[in-house]
Amino acid sequence: MLDPSLLIRDARLDDLDDIFKIEQRSFTDPYPKGLLEAFFYLPGVYIVAVSEEEVIGYAVGIIRYESLGHVVSIAVDEAMRRKGVGERLMKETIKRLCSKGTKRVRIEVRESNVPAIRLYTKLGFTVEGKIKRYYADGESALLMYLNVK
Repeated sequence: MLDPSLLIRDARLDDLDDIFKIEQRSFTDPYPKGLLEAFFYLPGVYIVAVSEEEVIGYAVGIIRYESLGHVVSIAVDEAMRRKGVGERLMKETIKRLCSKGTKRVRIEVRESNVPAIRLYTKLGFTVEGKIKRYYADGESALLMYLNVK
C-alpha cells in the first residue's frame, strides 16, 4: 500500500547524499556522485520521493533535441519497493517532461529487470530495440519508448 504521507518534489542539492546512497544500493554500476550532481544543471526533471521527511527514491529525466525526454535514472530504496513509489516517480517524471514540450520519452532497462519492464509496459512504453552489452557487466538493455500527446 502506498504511504499516504508520500511527497514527490523537486530534488535539491542537499538531497544529493541520499540520492547517491539509493543509487549505490540499487545498481551494480551506479552513476558517480559527480554525474548525479551534474543532472541538476541539465534541462529536464529531477525529483525525489519523500516519506516521513526521508528521501526514499528519485528520478532524473533530461530533455534531448527539444522534444525527446530521456529518463536517465530512477531508483527506490530497497525497503520501499513494490509499494507504488517507482510508479509515482515515473508518472510525475513523464508529466513534468511533457509540460516542458516532450513528445516522446525514452528509457533503457536491463533485460533481466522484469519488474521494471512490467512497470514501464503498464505505463505505455514499448520495446523498440536492444543495446547489446550496454551495462558494465555485459548485460544488454532494452530500449523502450512512450509516445505522449
